[in-house]
Amino acid sequence: MSQPYATPKLDGQRVALRGRVLPDQHARASTQAARHGLSLSEYLGALIDRDSGLPNKLDQPQEALIPRAS
Repeated sequence: MSQPYATPKLDGQRVALRGRVLPDQHARASTQAARHGLSLSEYLGALIDRDSGLPNKLDQPQEALIPRAS
């Protein structure tokens, strides 16, 4: 049985993330992030939102900047 998600310790308003990718993946991600005017962290967040069907900074750059009502 899996445990419910618990937000880890925040760094400001964000969760710190550490992981490893292959050098060629990192190069592609860095290039794509720069192409969209995003940091690597923002790019990863946009991919996660896109995969979840949410507005994101890749597909809707302006809409993703509008805060969502909770």
